[in-house]
Amino acid sequence: MTGFAQGRFDFGPYSLHVSFKSLNNRYLEISTRGSGMNPITEKMIRETVNGRLFRGKVEIAIDFLSQSHQKWDIQLNQELLSAIIDKIMPLKRKYKKDITFSLDSLLKIPLVFHIDNGYESFTQQDIENIRSAIATVFAQFLEDRKQEGEALLVELKQHIGTIEGHLQKMALREKETEAELFASYRKKIEKFTNGMEIDDRRLLMEIAILAEKNAITEEINRLNIHTKRLKTLLEDETLPMKGKEADFLAQEMQRETHTVAAKTGSMEIHEHILCIRREIEKIKQQVQNIE
Repeated sequence: MTGFAQGRFDFGPYSLHVSFKSLNNRYLEISTRGSGMNPITEKMIRETVNGRLFRGKVEIAIDFLSQSHQKWDIQLNQELLSAIIDKIMPLKRKYKKDITFSLDSLLKIPLVFHIDNGYESFTQQDIENIRSAIATVFAQFLEDRKQEGEALLVELKQHIGTIEGHLQKMALREKETEAELFASYRKKIEKFTNGMEIDDRRLLMEIAILAEKNAITEEINRLNIHTKRLKTLLEDETLPMKGKEADFLAQEMQRETHTVAAKTGSMEIHEHILCIRREIEKIKQQVQNIE
């Protein structure tokens, strides 16, 4: 699910900017960037997010600068920059106005320009301040994701409620459909036998077998079970991870609707199935965003 949090922290001669941003993603992908990324901060990030994030495309940025310009360690690889310009200038002369480039774009090339934050000289207090800053922003980030999750829960409950309403109507209609199906089979058999003498018990047995093959009571019951399980799962605040099981339940619900559609000939039930499928598709899209 999506989330965003950022903060700027000043301690002693240092200034630190930390930001966490996540987009919806079925799997967990974490990327880091910024002038403050170094072995120390990377370790802090791993320790902070470990076991607390399971899904999402998460981007973490840390920018670290000394507030005293005397301590800035600006690194410019002039030899590399000169070599790049030497390669570009012949193209510039050949194509003239068709090719333009700026110093800003050149400085963004890896290894050409960067600001070294001199993490080797960090004191223990500096490290604790950085750790605290990362933890503070991460807590705000989790809270932002939690608020979105609460809004998402309300929406998912609405979809589940709609499905439950259609299942109730299907269950009522199924009882009528079974009786109609039984009468229809009996009428067809009597028509094909053309007045021949038939054992009524045998006839009733065959009709019951045919009706049972087309009955959808079990599928409706399983849909109700999956629906209740999904609602319970989403409301259980003790579970650290729900997305994968919710996704599995949504797939099982969809499979049951395919079975019902294949077995029944009732147009009314087919209309309910179409509506249920639409709600399940919405649920499948949303549960891929939750953890």
